[in-house]
Order: sequence, then C-alpha cells, then structure tokens
Amino acid sequence: MNGNLELVEQVKEALQSNDLTHVDVLVCPPYPYLATFGKSNLLLGGQNLSEYASGAHTGEISASMLSDVGCQYVIVGHSERRTDNGESNTEVARKVKAALSEKLVAVLCVGEPESVRDEGTFFDYIAAQLDAVLDEIGI
Repeated sequence: MNGNLELVEQVKEALQSNDLTHVDVLVCPPYPYLATFGKSNLLLGGQNLSEYASGAHTGEISASMLSDVGCQYVIVGHSERRTDNGESNTEVARKVKAALSEKLVAVLCVGEPESVRDEGTFFDYIAAQLDAVLDEIGI
C-alpha cells in the first residue's frame, strides 16, 4: 500500500521516457492504479488475486478482472500476504490455478522466514510451497 497516484504517474513517465525495445518491464501497481498503465509499452500485473472466479467475496479481485484491465501477470504468494493474511500453501496454490485459468502468468513467490532458515529446514519449507502448487495444477 505504498505510494499514490502522483508517484505511479511519475514511475510510468520515467519508464516510458527510456528506450525499452530490448527489455520487458513488468509493473505491478496497486489495483486502483492499474488503469494508469493501460496504454503503455510496459507489461502489467496485479499484486494479488482471489482464488475464486466469482461470488460474494467483497474486496477480492478475480483473475478475470485483472485480465479485463489488461494484466498479463499477477504476483502470488508474496511473503507479506502469507504472513499478514495467513495465506496457506493450499490457498496460494488455488490462486496460481485461478491465474492460469485466465491465461495470466503467475509470478510465484516462495521463501522462508528467518526462524526456518536458522533451523536449517528451509529446503523442506520451500519444497512444501512448491509441491502444493504442483499438486493443485496437476504437474
């Protein structure tokens, strides 16, 4: 929830004033500012999405809504969402599946808290995150 419309417009202007013909630049602004990047040479992504395609889920954003506003990507499983909102590996996996159902590229975030790193069990921790997604999407 950082920034405001003025900052988003400054970022857009700064990015578009450069020659980006040989690189792909993905921006994932907060949902209210996605339309700011509608007609640009930048790739657009959402910061999150709902695992549900529709229904009574006030405040949630579906994969189709992101697609409707021009998103091609969406961030899923960010550590802040996992920590602040208690998103489980299963919920993250369902979000990846929802993204893929709308042909969005899911930018899957995996990682471990410092306590897990200190215990030396981070490989198992990250493997569980990946396994949940692979099981959900059928790979």
